Amino acid sequence: MTSFCCSWRTEQGARNHPFTPPESKLLRCSIMVPSSTLGVLLGQSHRLAGGPRIGLRLARSRDLPGIGALAQRAGIELEGLELARLVRFHPRRRIVICATALLGQRETLVGVGEIDLGEGTGGQPTRLIVDARIADGLEQLLRRALVDQAGVVNRSLAA
Repeated sequence: MTSFCCSWRTEQGARNHPFTPPESKLLRCSIMVPSSTLGVLLGQSHRLAGGPRIGLRLARSRDLPGIGALAQRAGIELEGLELARLVRFHPRRRIVICATALLGQRETLVGVGEIDLGEGTGGQPTRLIVDARIADGLEQLLRRALVDQAGVVNRSLAA
């Protein structure tokens, strides 16, 4: 199993740079994290059984219309503030992941999930919305990505 360094020591002292070394001279790696815990589900495409390829990434402000449309298709009413909260979040307090798929000839947001970070949060997603057209396996993929990514962030916060 490959390990990656997630905290680098420099001549100036310890600095945390998730997964990328700083520009200054490196002395040694102070924390090694197995590659299986790096949230590798993000930034890759995943083939669902009998369905399209799904891409997972952190939510962005330009996802607001897509999340609104997804919630409407799922019959969930999200108010303006609740909807905006899904695209504007502090990455040390909450993670929101979007799932996209190429449907027809355009990328469509087909899932969104959020999970709170830190101790006492339960470690499970607080919201999962998936498109009923692609429900087979999408909810499990999104749940796993949220839990894995939250574990990575929680471990780095505890260090």
